[in-house]
Parts: sequence; structure tokens; C-alpha cells
Amino acid sequence: MIPKFSSLLFTIASTYSLFAPGIYASPAKHDVVHPGASCAKFILPVTATAQNAAVNAPTVNSNIDAINWVWEFSTWSHNATARITGQPTVSGTYGIGAQLCIPTSGTKKEILQIATHGLGFDKRYWDAEVQPDQYSYVRAALKAGYSILTYDRLGTGASDKADAYTVVQAPLQLELLAAISKLARSGELAQAAQPNFSSGTTLPTFTKVVQVGHSYGSMIQTGLLSKYPSLVDGAIQTGWIFGPHTITNAQPVFGWQFARENDPKKFGDRPSGYIVVGTKSSMQQLFLSKQRLDPKLLDYAYDIRAPGTVGEGQPSISAIGKPALNYTGPLQYFLGEYDFLCTGDCNGQFNETIQRGLYPKASALEFHIQPETAHGTTLHKNATAGYQVMFDFLARNGL
Repeated sequence: MIPKFSSLLFTIASTYSLFAPGIYASPAKHDVVHPGASCAKFILPVTATAQNAAVNAPTVNSNIDAINWVWEFSTWSHNATARITGQPTVSGTYGIGAQLCIPTSGTKKEILQIATHGLGFDKRYWDAEVQPDQYSYVRAALKAGYSILTYDRLGTGASDKADAYTVVQAPLQLELLAAISKLARSGELAQAAQPNFSSGTTLPTFTKVVQVGHSYGSMIQTGLLSKYPSLVDGAIQTGWIFGPHTITNAQPVFGWQFARENDPKKFGDRPSGYIVVGTKSSMQQLFLSKQRLDPKLLDYAYDIRAPGTVGEGQPSISAIGKPALNYTGPLQYFLGEYDFLCTGDCNGQFNETIQRGLYPKASALEFHIQPETAHGTTLHKNATAGYQVMFDFLARNGL
């Protein structure tokens, strides 16, 4: 039986296309070095079309506006869907900041992991520069033999900074991920990335694609599994699950501030509607647990904080919560024990009846709680132990 909450979600129909003819990926300024691997950063042009939501919502042009917006959308009596005034079509070719890493040896390099970050960060969430052997998910995946693509969702990192109200919303983020996934499966991603690698580097043909998400990135992934199940061979959702306490305190926990006012030097190019985790204390409260906290990682997490948009926190999010009735691959839920998503205690949050209602044809469905860990699972001292749990799950399921 499909869970009760699904009746609240509405269908957003959207389509996507591939590269416009003659458009090729352009190089970014820096490459990333990982032992036993070749990596390149580049800007990937991706064309996508989606039906977003026109929403009657406050504008955010200051920290005062940001707090007003938070409470406009967080009171218990608030009816978010009542603010939707239409479903305009948005379409364009967007520059997406990407990093592709390929192991130099191993038997799994033809399996590509595509990692989608959540709100508050860009792709650096997956690839910590502080003690990378202990914290970098990218390095761990490469050591396990996988190829891995990390990318900045639209509006973050090196990706285009589109309109925060009408463009950078969940439906378009979903279509961009679908387009990137199709490019990976068709070989066009490798073709576009190849010029950015050092001479003599041969990129594999990707035969399987595993989606790995964090938080909002996992929520985007749920839409992919529902709408485009054939694009995904396996999935891991970190920092996300439907449960009785799911995101009951979401927006206030972030401590949102107007990005340009929070740090004019870092975020001076962010226009109206771009918001960022405001303080280091908010970062700790949101992402880290005291039990496995390395203070260096708190400093690092705050340093790499990245703005999101108010459009991503508005009702268009309901476009990505529908059951994935035809997804047939394996799925692992991976939660920190103290994740704010579960209001601080994720024990007992896995209800197999609900999850099976969402993924009735999944070949495997697993739930893991990472001990003494909060929402930012890559930022804790036991991160690599958690990565091994993920890789073991994939290996047991032929990935």
C-alpha cells in the first residue's frame, strides 16, 4: 500500500534533452589529485526542460528577509501548496561544474557513481581536502575501484547561478540529473570530459550507473528513480528517509542568511533569493555530532559552505516524492544516528511497509544507521567505516 503522505504530492511533468549540437565541456581552473586515479574538473553544458512552480513567496534580499522567509514556510499551520499560482515551463542549457575521477586499475572502473550533494554545500562535500584518506568519499570510492562523478547542482559551486525563485527548483534539478545520467550511459559524458584529462588517459565506457545522494540530493534522486528508473542500476540515499519525524524542523535548523550579506567576498555574485548556512554554530547543529566531531572538519565544513536558493525550499519539492513503482535495482538508506532529519534520533525510523510501498520492485532494500553520526555523514571520524558499508552493499548486489 502506498503511504498516506503520497496523496499530498502532485505530478510535475517534465522533459529533458542532451547537449546542443557543437557544445563541448570546457575546462575549469584546477584538477584534483588522488593517488591511483586520474581526475579532471570541467564545466559541463547540460540542456534541460522542466515544469517548475510559480510560488507566492517573500523575496530575500537581506538577513532580515531570510528569517521572514523561513517562518513563512515553517509554521505548523502553513499550507505551502496553497501558495502555488502556476506551473511555468523553464528550459535552457546550463553550465554544470563537474569532477570526474577514474581509477587507474581495478575491475569496477566501468561502474560510474554519480554523487549529488544536498543543501548547504557543493560537490566538495564528497571530496574533503582535510585528511582525505579519512574523510573523502571520492577517494574511498576510487580505492574501491569505482569511477565517480561529482557535480555542483545548478546554483552552487562552479555551476550557473540562475534565478533563485523561478529557475533553481527541484523539478529542474531532477531533469538536470536525468540528463547527466543519460549522458553517462550513452558515452557522451566521457566524450565531453576526455579533453580535460591529461594526455594518454583513457576513459572507460560506463556500463552501469549508481546514484549516491545526500539529503536534498537524495530527495532529487527519489524523483529520478520514480520518473527514470531505467537510468539507475543501484542507489544509495544518505541523509534522507520518509518516516514519522522526517524534516519536522528543517528550515529553522539551517540558520539561513542572505548569501551576499553573510559573506560579500565569497558570495558577492549571488543575486536575490540565494541563502546560505549563516554561522559555524548552525553548521555544527545541522551537520555534525559531538561524539565523532573533529573540530578541523567543522572549520572546513563552514569554509566550504555553499548557497542554495529559496526556490529549492518551496513547494516544488513535492515533485520529487512520488513512489518509484518500476525501479528494479537495489537501494540502501544510510542515516546518521543523530541526524536532524529524524529530529535527532534515527533509531526505529525504518518502516519496511512504507519503504516497500515506495519501491515495490526494488531487488534489495536495506537500512543502515551510522553510529554517533549526524546529518553530514562524510564529516565524521567514522566516515570511512560508513563508506565500506555502502560499498559492501553494492558488491552484494553485483555492483
